[in-house]
Amino acid sequence: MTTPPTTGPSAGGAGWDALVGAALLGTDRRPADLSALPAPVAAALADVRAAVGARDATTTLLDAAALLTVHRRAGRTPLPGRTPLTPAPTGDDAPLPAAAAARLGSLLARLGPGTPGGGEGGRTDTLLRTWLSLAADAGCTLPPPRLPALLDLALRRDGIAAAVAPVLGPRGWWLAGLRADWAGAVEPHRPAAPSSPGGGPDDAQVPDPVWEHGSPADRRAWVRRLRRQDPAAARTALLATTWRSERAEDRAAFVAAVAVGLSAQDEELLERARADRSQDVRRAAEQLLARLPGAAWTQRVHRAALAAVHLERHRLRRTLVVTLPDPTDPALPPVSAGAAPAGVGPGAWALQQLVALTPPGAWEQALGESPERLLALPVDGGPGQDLHTAWARATVLHRDGRWARALLDAGADGGYATGHDAELLAVLPPAERVAAVVAVVTAAARSRRDDADDRVVAVVAACPGPWPQPLADAVLGWLTAAPRRSRWVTHDLLERAAHRLPATPATADALRVVADALPDDTPWRSALTDVADTVAERHQMLEEFR
Repeated sequence: MTTPPTTGPSAGGAGWDALVGAALLGTDRRPADLSALPAPVAAALADVRAAVGARDATTTLLDAAALLTVHRRAGRTPLPGRTPLTPAPTGDDAPLPAAAAARLGSLLARLGPGTPGGGEGGRTDTLLRTWLSLAADAGCTLPPPRLPALLDLALRRDGIAAAVAPVLGPRGWWLAGLRADWAGAVEPHRPAAPSSPGGGPDDAQVPDPVWEHGSPADRRAWVRRLRRQDPAAARTALLATTWRSERAEDRAAFVAAVAVGLSAQDEELLERARADRSQDVRRAAEQLLARLPGAAWTQRVHRAALAAVHLERHRLRRTLVVTLPDPTDPALPPVSAGAAPAGVGPGAWALQQLVALTPPGAWEQALGESPERLLALPVDGGPGQDLHTAWARATVLHRDGRWARALLDAGADGGYATGHDAELLAVLPPAERVAAVVAVVTAAARSRRDDADDRVVAVVAACPGPWPQPLADAVLGWLTAAPRRSRWVTHDLLERAAHRLPATPATADALRVVADALPDDTPWRSALTDVADTVAERHQMLEEFR
């Protein structure tokens, strides 16, 4: 019999010694002396004997040892001056289907601490996020025994915290609140509550305890929730705060919250943030200010950008002429761009920042040409790549669908590659986006151009899963031509296909047919088999939640 940790005579040391002596010599030679047991243990033992009837000496000894072990480990009075924890809420759990619960255990086992972030761990990460999304859709909450492991994963792995938060349930939020690191990971993703952060919106003028004294995570969550419910009240709270005393990451989070319900009334707050000592905070504020056309700083940026480019006509030939701005000119509006990268001059760098903040439609009005015609014009002096890339960034910032179509068409027709195809596609309506991506993937499947695969990898990223059937068919067709492609180049696409192709047996079977037709020693055979296995597992997960 192993002796448990000794906690002192009051925890039953004499009684334990008596039980150990009887166990060593045998109850026939030395019956256990139960009179030395602590009173709570003796009472519990009496209850056991009353419930199950008389027991032999050996069983009585073991019953007493079990009860006394628990008593020695946990049977103690609270230390004075300590406030007991608030009990965990009960009764609000929405249990999982048994098969789904078992699947969760399997996924967590594959994501043990020794599993690296890539490879199997990376794919299982995505499967776990899919599982968590299905649980949220089914209205389930996480089983209590799994909460610590999932909160730990929320700390270690990207994207898990956002997926865990909707299914934590009252007990999970209670547990997360007991550790600052857990709370910090999931609080930014706490689902919006039907009530206001600290009371009704009318109470927003009254200092809220969370805002005044809460943890950083609580305060950031409070601002986000209040901003969604009452943008003016959130703005008032932020303007009243001692901005410089806040931490940089908190200031950045406060500025990001302003994106919700952004209006001209936010100019004063964003101007304060634009003067911040942190470049990240300044950049975030400038991105929002640029979306306020009436803001004073925004108008200065627009004037400086439009002054740098003009259209010259020589008979039938028209050319865009760029005059690079002088970054040392005090009249130039300040923009937080950081140092220019290697190979980019300070003037070209300043031009990119100014144009990237200016609404694309302003160029049509200033130069009197459509997006398609402007993108087709030659750029005098060579900064065409810089100008087109900056236009692409501005299109994404201002969500301009017309310019997004024109830029994508120009790139496909051999124009400047802006490197922003996925972001430009994301600007388009979903159906149009899918049609555009299908066209790119279908053309790439027939193409021999070296850069065709790179473009496919970039554009499919713009389509969240599950992919509609036309896109799934196009990607499957592209994968059919896999043996002539480099697995290293297309690793990212394989990962996306595994998690975004329709989770159906037909899709998995189609992949297996392609894989089985390949020679055994072809890396693509195992790659496509892995994709098929993942698609099949996603289908099983779906069935387990039905």
